[in-house]
Amino acid sequence: MSRVDTRAADTRAAGTGSPGPTSPAAIIMVAMAEEAAPFLAAATVSSAPVTVGKALQYRLTLAGREVLLVQGGIGLVNAAGATTSAILAARATDPGAAPLVISAGSAGGVGVDVRVGEVVIGSDCLNSDADAQAFGYALGQVPGMPARYAGADAALDAAETPTRMPDGSPLVVQRGLMVSNDKFVGAELAESLRELFPGVLCTDMESVGIAQTCFVHGVPFVAIRGISDLCGPVGDHLTHVDDAAERSAVVVLETLRHL
Repeated sequence: MSRVDTRAADTRAAGTGSPGPTSPAAIIMVAMAEEAAPFLAAATVSSAPVTVGKALQYRLTLAGREVLLVQGGIGLVNAAGATTSAILAARATDPGAAPLVISAGSAGGVGVDVRVGEVVIGSDCLNSDADAQAFGYALGQVPGMPARYAGADAALDAAETPTRMPDGSPLVVQRGLMVSNDKFVGAELAESLRELFPGVLCTDMESVGIAQTCFVHGVPFVAIRGISDLCGPVGDHLTHVDDAAERSAVVVLETLRHL
């Protein structure tokens, strides 16, 4: 029986009637409505969204688990603020809660072997805009924070479970370094990222903000992002963002099932 199921059963056994809100098993962070859509479509039970600042929080049941889906907005600061609010919401009913936080949605491919339509899971994330090397920090390290934020081992392994799309077509999943910044990365900047951060697979504008927030609050984190473009023109990203979000969601749901 899951943690959520156990809490519900305990409430009923105590004769208190219908169980109240419980701490979610996972928090799924997305930036845009297009990235939230596949999760809302897959939910078996859902609630009306709650607005917290500019973010939308949905209580959903996905893959048999209670989750909090948060549409937090684009960019590192929006992502960090929305993640903080979500963690505090999860701890409102259980101060010791440490739900897995998943950064989902789309990303731009940077690695030479990464292709549109694949999904990247982040073994590590870093802030590619951070540069405090003059004070002895590694490139990509925010002073006082880790050089990189590692994905939760159990979630990384679960995300690599062989997965297919609903139509049966195979889904390619790669595992490696993700970077984030507040820039839309084009071809020239992508080349620079490959030189500065060997082995980088993709880039987005939220994951490291989410990862740093999770580190501060002591909760596990993993990033699972569908590749929408290869850091080309803006139009390339917009053309494939829905497909990328759907592929990301498929892997996230499979991860939830296997945890």
